Amino acid sequence: MSAASTPHKSQRCLLPGVALAFVWLESARGELLACEWQDPQAPGELRPLADIPGADLQPPAFNPAVYARDATAWRPTSAVPPGSAHARRVWAALAAIPVGEVRTYAQIAAEVGSAPRAVGQACRANPWPLFIPCHRVVSARFRTSCDVGGYAGDQVGELARVKRLLLAREGVLAGR
Repeated sequence: MSAASTPHKSQRCLLPGVALAFVWLESARGELLACEWQDPQAPGELRPLADIPGADLQPPAFNPAVYARDATAWRPTSAVPPGSAHARRVWAALAAIPVGEVRTYAQIAAEVGSAPRAVGQACRANPWPLFIPCHRVVSARFRTSCDVGGYAGDQVGELARVKRLLLAREGVLAGR
């Protein structure tokens, strides 16, 4: 049965201090089909990604209430959505970054045999934000200036604010 003909269940997570809602779509069997950050006052319709390999449909054991209470209790998924071979390598590397830690774009690039700019492009294209924690990839200037870099292509807007709040929630920006 295709994802398009399967009934879907939409989930929504509002985190303290974050103006956007994290929304995801699951099949009736609990398979992850799509997710994104949305304006909670003007939610959009999520459309399932096409051609997701069966092994990559399992969402992480994500409980919004637990994450809101204790971000360290949750781990990202090891599944990755469809994308280029490069993007999938980058997304797998992101999923391996532990809660409370960050990596620079250059560190991820060295790990996957790529360039920092290409890693940034893969982060921007990540269709499973939060589940594949691209917010844990920061600018090379982070250590000296707390410059976290952009998030989903947003350098100064609401998504950039979401990245800072997620990193604060995970203890990365505590006391900075």
